[in-house]
Amino acid sequence: MIHPVRISFFTGFLFFATLLSGQEHRHTADELFKTAVELYKQEQYWSAYELFSQIRSDDAGSSRASLLASYRILCEIGMKDPAIAERVARWELDYPSAPMKHQIYFKMGELFSAGERYKEAMSAYDKVHVKKLPVADRSAFSFRKGYAALQTGDSAKAALYFEEIEKFPGGTSYKWASRYYRGYIHYSEGRFDLAVPLLEPLTDVPQYGALSSVYLLQALFYLKQYERVIQQGVPIYRDADPALRTTLAKTLSEAYFALDRTQEARDFFDDYMDDVSALTLTDRYFSGILYFKLGDFIRAAEQLSIVGERQDSLGQNALYHLGESYIRLRNKVDAMEAFKRASSMDFDPAIREDAFFNYAKLSFDLNRDIQVLSLYRKEYENSPKLDEIQSYIAANYFINQDYASAVQALQALRTPTPENLADLKKAAYLRGIQLYQAGSFRDAEKYFGMAEEPYWVAECLYRSNMFSNAINLWKQYIQRSGSFSNPDKYRTSHYNIAYAYFKTGDYTTAADWFHRYLRLGKTDRALAADTYLRLGDCAFAQYQHQQATAEYQNALDHQTVSPDYALYQIAMAQGVLNLESQKILTLDRLMREYPSSGFFSSALFEQGRTYIQTNQYDNAEERFRTILSFGVHSAFHAKALVELGLIQINLQNPGGALDYYKEVLRRFPDSPDAVNALAGIENVYLARNDSKGFFDYLESLGIDSGKSPDEKELMIFASAEQLYLNDAPAAAVTALNNFIKEYPGSDKIPAAHFYLGECLSRLGKMQMAADAYLVVMKRPSGSFTELATKNYAAIQYDLEQYANAVDAYMSLFDIALIENNRFEAQKGLMWSFFRNKQYRNAIVQSNKVLENKAFDKKIHTEANYVKAKSHLALGERDLALPLLEVLARENHTATGAEASYLLCKDAFDSGDFDRAETMIYNFADTDTPQEYWIARTFMLLGDIFAERGEWAQAKATYQSVRDGYSPSEPDDIAQLIALRIKRIEEEQP
Repeated sequence: MIHPVRISFFTGFLFFATLLSGQEHRHTADELFKTAVELYKQEQYWSAYELFSQIRSDDAGSSRASLLASYRILCEIGMKDPAIAERVARWELDYPSAPMKHQIYFKMGELFSAGERYKEAMSAYDKVHVKKLPVADRSAFSFRKGYAALQTGDSAKAALYFEEIEKFPGGTSYKWASRYYRGYIHYSEGRFDLAVPLLEPLTDVPQYGALSSVYLLQALFYLKQYERVIQQGVPIYRDADPALRTTLAKTLSEAYFALDRTQEARDFFDDYMDDVSALTLTDRYFSGILYFKLGDFIRAAEQLSIVGERQDSLGQNALYHLGESYIRLRNKVDAMEAFKRASSMDFDPAIREDAFFNYAKLSFDLNRDIQVLSLYRKEYENSPKLDEIQSYIAANYFINQDYASAVQALQALRTPTPENLADLKKAAYLRGIQLYQAGSFRDAEKYFGMAEEPYWVAECLYRSNMFSNAINLWKQYIQRSGSFSNPDKYRTSHYNIAYAYFKTGDYTTAADWFHRYLRLGKTDRALAADTYLRLGDCAFAQYQHQQATAEYQNALDHQTVSPDYALYQIAMAQGVLNLESQKILTLDRLMREYPSSGFFSSALFEQGRTYIQTNQYDNAEERFRTILSFGVHSAFHAKALVELGLIQINLQNPGGALDYYKEVLRRFPDSPDAVNALAGIENVYLARNDSKGFFDYLESLGIDSGKSPDEKELMIFASAEQLYLNDAPAAAVTALNNFIKEYPGSDKIPAAHFYLGECLSRLGKMQMAADAYLVVMKRPSGSFTELATKNYAAIQYDLEQYANAVDAYMSLFDIALIENNRFEAQKGLMWSFFRNKQYRNAIVQSNKVLENKAFDKKIHTEANYVKAKSHLALGERDLALPLLEVLARENHTATGAEASYLLCKDAFDSGDFDRAETMIYNFADTDTPQEYWIARTFMLLGDIFAERGEWAQAKATYQSVRDGYSPSEPDDIAQLIALRIKRIEEEQP
């Protein structure tokens, strides 16, 4: 195939050939060869090719055959013959030892390189031995091979070939070029210290100066030689080609930024942005960081939020700084989300940990959620930040009076300071007080123990009927504390010890300690009065009735809160002392002065009995008939009938007595008084010598003449049950405990424990009541079990034992046969999940409540409230806010007012202070009666002023709330206000 290029040379060659043939003397083959070589050197490849082709090998000699063939191949390479590769392959087969093969493959490599076929070029270059090339070609060859290696991605080989040029003489242009590329290779591969000495001399070489300057400045930048970058770069930038100014502007901006000269960095970056058509994500990141440094956090957030979409180290870094920007903008909500996303990426471990830490902290700030902190603690168990955040959380719990959580936070500290340990004791003490006031004495005891408060531990032991342990602790407290460290507790400990001995029935020792208490001074008049009452009881129990009368009178003189009891006990002592007339007068006084007293019925009955003893039967009968006439005295109806029967016996009217006794058995067959009535009936029949009539009467009642053990058991239970039904809880507790102790295997045990639980509840002993109900729950007995479970669940919830309440309400829902109890279980379970911080379960349960159409609007509102607050606690604001908006429509209710406050706080947490302020004023204009939430909302308004730095306005707002808010019961407003005012006074410039 003839290359088309050859045609253009054909006529010229014919002319040249004709001219030769026309000469008188023919040129020799050597002269022709020299001419062809000269034409080749002048890159007249076609002409040279034709001359080489005319020289016959026999003329030139066989030694020149390979030389001629080699030159022809070189000419064909020069003419870029498309079939040159095949021609070279045939040539190599024909002349494997041709002396010019190194030059041929060098030229083949150049040909391939010109066509950007660098892999083929490298294959050709690899067949060349550089020392077989002419000296003048060696620099060019090393450069060309290095360049091809660079283009194939083998920069290491390229650098070696470029460096090889330095060994060859001459070739200055190639040496500059090779140094440029070596510098570029070191730069591109991060060996900036090696790049600088190669690039720096090239800045004055015209063809390499511009690019070398750019790479040199960037290398210096990466070597953190920022001053040199600026020193050398600014002069270059002024006169730089527009194509390079963009790159230089960015490099100079970054150098100024590294030196914290942010305004100059901003100026150069503005120049950079003017010259680029679109910002890369890297540009946006740098722009965002610049804005951040300049304090323009809104623009910083705009740029960084775009970069944060990348799933790489740049995106992670952008998200971290985006979170920091939102913090500066007071937008905690979006800051938390940014840190959360940054913490989910693993590209930069340090950034991930710090982002995780901030995410955990903000999760707690916004949602009171410590689950994220738990995850952080698990992953970074050795982090020095753990104690910092635990202390922060504990302080926050303190402010919000969540002392149980404060204790947990402080206990989690790895290296607590003395201040931390003091705070732990304080938090434990305050949590103990909360539980003590709720009646949860066992749990309170644990917290008081943690707080090292033996006085209060003893109080809890006493309330749990562990009197001996309580006495020992109080005695230790007295010995260790003395009368000066805490005189009030010191004195009260004496009183408490006395009372504990009194409860154990050790009246002598009790009286001794009561006297010790009085000898310490009667600073507490109420306790002094009660002490005299108990001294009276101690004396009475020891049959010292004269002394008892005096002590009860002392109690009256000290204005005891139980004067009716004191009068009643005086009357009883007077009766024992055979001072009947005085007893009657004392009882008259009691009923006259305290007509609503719980002792009125007892006084009326005792007065009737005293009239019998003094043979004043008419007065006695009048008292007993009065008892029978009023339902309020029902507990004494059976007793009154027995006493009326006794009056008839004393009046010699056995028939009338028999009627009264029989009425007792008819109306109150299971009461203790039935036994006395039956004895009276028996005496009447026996007095008539009518034993058969007595047995016939018994038979008519279905009563055997003797009581079997089972009948006796039932009678004792019925007696205790009657006390419960007659609303005599204290007496019923004693009777029921005696029954339980006497008949532990009785079928009536579940009922006895249920009644015991009911009575203890009425007496305010909720923890002991729960114990009684739990026994019933463990021994299923129909309706008693269902009611016991319901009551147990309610008590556990009130005692703040929410985990127990969850279990109980779940059990109630499973066993309840009464529909209302199932509803109660659904509602109770919802609230218990919520209070136990099982927010996901609370949401599920609130949905069940909402789906139950049997619940009224009030309960559905509660369910929406629980659901909204649970979503908030889980950080699911998008789900919580619509629910809060619905609840806020009823802002006259406590739930609606709180929802309004939470919506205002959401705007505040999002950094939208203007919107939050407008919402606060709108809420205040609704005239809601919920003063607590109005106060909290105006505190939030003060917080807005404080965040804006309007310290005077913030302080005035806080003071206005402090002075204008008067709660009906103590709450946390005063404490929260005091903390805010203190903060202003500390931070106000």
